[in-house]
Amino acid sequence: MRPRPWSVLLWVLLLSTAAMAREARQGTVLVAGHPGAAPPVLYVAARVSTLVDFEGLLEPRVALTPELGERLAVLPVGARSLVVVPVRDLARGERMLLPVTGRTEAGEPRAVTLALVTREDEVDVQVQVSLGTREPRVLEASAEGGVGTVAGMLLASHEPGASPGLSLVMPAEGLMRTQAGEVEGRLESVLQMDRGRLFVTVTVRFTTRPLRPWRLGRARVEAGCWKERARADVALPVVVTSAISGPRVQRHTLAIRLPEGAGCLSLTLEEDGPRTLHLQDWRLPP
Repeated sequence: MRPRPWSVLLWVLLLSTAAMAREARQGTVLVAGHPGAAPPVLYVAARVSTLVDFEGLLEPRVALTPELGERLAVLPVGARSLVVVPVRDLARGERMLLPVTGRTEAGEPRAVTLALVTREDEVDVQVQVSLGTREPRVLEASAEGGVGTVAGMLLASHEPGASPGLSLVMPAEGLMRTQAGEVEGRLESVLQMDRGRLFVTVTVRFTTRPLRPWRLGRARVEAGCWKERARADVALPVVVTSAISGPRVQRHTLAIRLPEGAGCLSLTLEEDGPRTLHLQDWRLPP
């Protein structure tokens, strides 16, 4: 996470209304940027500030129309972030589209639209928007170069004096599985590298022919089961990579850094709809 000026952090803290019935969410990743895809959904609430960090978009800006300006405030924060504060809750079922423009690292113009929604049970107070460049790729046979890279990392981890660099865990069949309607999610594997880096792969498949597609729109990974038992679960920064391997199967790899002392992970994968997949409290191997 990039450091922020104390004045900005204090401003966000003062504007955020913690003592409310909604659960305040931090660390959710919004998956955006695929051409023709629905805009990612941001959960907002009246007079609650939501900090939106953009990955791959510099100088994000919003040109508020008079109508939007009466309903919310948007403040640029640093080089990659915005703070969004609605004046009042959106009506039930209402979506407010918020066009955001900026530029890429290469200086090319880039735009993304966020869909603002008010929910009764939760609100985002901090999210990261991950911009994709295309639809999830179709898996092909592994290139020799990719195999060589992984093999080299394995060899390096076995050098005398080197700590284990890679550890692949394959959870038992059915151990970490969840279902929402005709959509099933399963924890496929966890690849652990040195310095606490984890690559968590989840397979999403349709048990029957889907009435409508399922597209990953929001992802959360939380660390828990701390050695200090009183410590609450912590949402972790996530980098999402997706692939499809057929009309009914897709895979998503979530790259995280595991904090010291965490003993389990919980994953939440959401579409823009009711079919949310929860994988709760997967115990990390010792």
